[in-house]
Amino acid sequence: MAENAVELAPGHKIGLPLASPVMLAAGSVGYGEARHRELETGRFGGVVVGPFTRRSRGGSQPPRLAETAGGFVRRVGLQNRGVSSAVRRYGQLWPRMGCPVIAQVADSESDEAAETVARLAAVEGIEGFELLCQPEASEREIGRLLEVLLFETDLPLLAKLPLSRAPALAPAAVAAGAAGVVVGSPPLGAGVRPDGQTVSGELFGPGVFPMMLAALLEVKSLALPGSLIACGGVHTQKQACDCLHAGADALQLDSLVWVEPVAAVALAVGLGSG
Repeated sequence: MAENAVELAPGHKIGLPLASPVMLAAGSVGYGEARHRELETGRFGGVVVGPFTRRSRGGSQPPRLAETAGGFVRRVGLQNRGVSSAVRRYGQLWPRMGCPVIAQVADSESDEAAETVARLAAVEGIEGFELLCQPEASEREIGRLLEVLLFETDLPLLAKLPLSRAPALAPAAVAAGAAGVVVGSPPLGAGVRPDGQTVSGELFGPGVFPMMLAALLEVKSLALPGSLIACGGVHTQKQACDCLHAGADALQLDSLVWVEPVAAVALAVGLGSG
């Protein structure tokens, strides 16, 4: 591997090598169709597309966005077209992304999640999966879901854990066969819009970073096998380096991509060059 290359599935028979530790998180480019024109995905180590569910789902009712002191609150839900429609519409984009593509699976029912993975595993350009673990899921439920999904694919599978529960859930995810864990899904927050309406949902922005780093350090202290990926509030190269120094093998950018896509590219290039 090159000096800055990363293996997200150490010990896996196929592996998931990235040329750079900086990735794009799920939601940052949609299925690939929502990529900003100045966001060159080939500059990143990998990109997570989705979320995917077996059946299409509508999103949350507006308003969906409110600014806060540390970023913004977004309430979208698991809005998506359903896996078959998404593959038909956007599957041709994935082999042309210029970096490994990981599909995020968001089904919480085992049978539907298995169908989603089986459909995506046959598509050219998908090199791994990320299971989006629901905030209320138990260790047993996550373990069972991972085991079912691993029966459907030989590709590496990561588990994206709720930020507040990542240290408690990570051992069960790894024991069930996850090649690595992502720390993690955004915490919940609320914000008030200028018109007085309140939005409750996921909190994004620099204000999330200290919470994410604390959870990352706690998961790292468990010394689990597999890879460790940081996700949440990374907006500067120093924050990215702090994640790596704390023990992360890679990191995912989320809110920075929406706010300043050019800055996201610059961060990836700067960190990738050492």
